[in-house]
Amino acid sequence: ASTEEEIHFFKELKPLLASKIIYYNTVYKIEVRFPSGSEDVQRDYLLSETDRISKSFQRNLAFYQYHRTKATYLDRQYFMRGKPDIQIIVDSFYYETDPQFSTSHDFKVAKILANELLEIYLTNRLHELERREQRKRVKNGFTGKVLRWTGTKRALVELVYALDACGCLNKGTVDIKEIVAYFEYVFDIDLGDFYHTYMELKAKTKDRTGFLSTLKDRLLLRMREQD
Repeated sequence: ASTEEEIHFFKELKPLLASKIIYYNTVYKIEVRFPSGSEDVQRDYLLSETDRISKSFQRNLAFYQYHRTKATYLDRQYFMRGKPDIQIIVDSFYYETDPQFSTSHDFKVAKILANELLEIYLTNRLHELERREQRKRVKNGFTGKVLRWTGTKRALVELVYALDACGCLNKGTVDIKEIVAYFEYVFDIDLGDFYHTYMELKAKTKDRTGFLSTLKDRLLLRMREQD
């Protein structure tokens, strides 16, 4: 292989695949060790894992900046075989120590990519925990008849964001997450990644607010029928 091909393989291709192995292996360990105690205990555990990742970035800050800025001036040193790094061997999986299939920094790239995925995973887990707590708070103060949402989740997200946008709940002082938690409990539904659903609605080029338009049309129709 040419120098350029070798660098491309160890800088781009191998780390991308290895990062997935590192990511799923780490997620498995996090879930196996996940505490079964209170929400506070679980939150502290997730925050400690987040802190561990942050410290990993700090320990490798110089190379992290090299990677993020897509620099190339040290590629021959970092991503060609024959320049082992003892610290990498200590940190890496056993199959990464083969000098014919490793360079001094391809594992570091894989770790960076894996940690970026882990940050997203941990953030989502913390959000799930927060929403569960919010649903409990709502449940403790709610004694009315249970009504189930039988429309689409997308439609409910659209309605929730519309209510938030008009500020008609608690005079606009309530956070969108609290509104979502309330509706999730009241209608016995899990809206999942509601922010992603909202972004999909925003990305539409036609009829962004299809559900709200339907509500308006149906209400006007009922009014006409009752005139």
